[in-house]
Amino acid sequence: MPGRAICSSLTPVGDLREYVDERESTARQGLPRGWLVRTLRHVTTHSLRQSGKVHVTKLFVPVTRVQARRLARNGPVRLHLGCGTNKLAGWVNIDIFGMDPDLHWDLRWRLPFPDGSATAVFLEHVIEHFTLVDALSLLDDCRRVLRPGSRIRIGVPDFGEYLESYASDGAFIQRNRPGRPTPLLAVAEVALAHGHRSVWDGPTLVNVLAEAGFDDARVRPFGDSSIQDDLDSPIRQGESIYAEAVKP
Repeated sequence: MPGRAICSSLTPVGDLREYVDERESTARQGLPRGWLVRTLRHVTTHSLRQSGKVHVTKLFVPVTRVQARRLARNGPVRLHLGCGTNKLAGWVNIDIFGMDPDLHWDLRWRLPFPDGSATAVFLEHVIEHFTLVDALSLLDDCRRVLRPGSRIRIGVPDFGEYLESYASDGAFIQRNRPGRPTPLLAVAEVALAHGHRSVWDGPTLVNVLAEAGFDDARVRPFGDSSIQDDLDSPIRQGESIYAEAVKP
């Protein structure tokens, strides 16, 4: 179309089969583990391994419930949900088996904390792994466990920025996901790879937080938080967008 610079018209780079093989190899590598885990990665699928981790996490449910109640009795907590390997000091880091969290829990389940027992909730690169309806349910539960006046902060891959880049010069795509055979494949990774089940931008984040019953939902820059200035992971800075809101 005249006047529209679309990066998809750029000359493809790299070999498509090499790209596919590299993506498959990356999925098998995962985090550094022992020889047994490395072997399992080569003979099982990612979805099968995730299913196994969830089933093992279920075994922790009785212990985790007791731990959560004890933490809540000792005073208000700050919850880092879906922490992965990024464990934050002064927070209760929560994730499924295999991530070495403080508490083992599947975020699809009702959080094991009492109503109003938390003073902050942080989710970074988590809710894109949920469908929109499941993300709303999770945020409803986050509102439940927060005290009135407490804050939630969410960071996600900025799919909107990827789309804008795809429809223009492609600079953002090349900066964050360089070397893909085509720009569309880079954008598709954000939507479809890594177990993602939903896509997000600033307006969508704000809208969903408001729909979940939070007040004063707004986009916040990387590193700019009313909760803690050094909360966001530097590795996430390039492609992420953040929003915060308050429990009324």
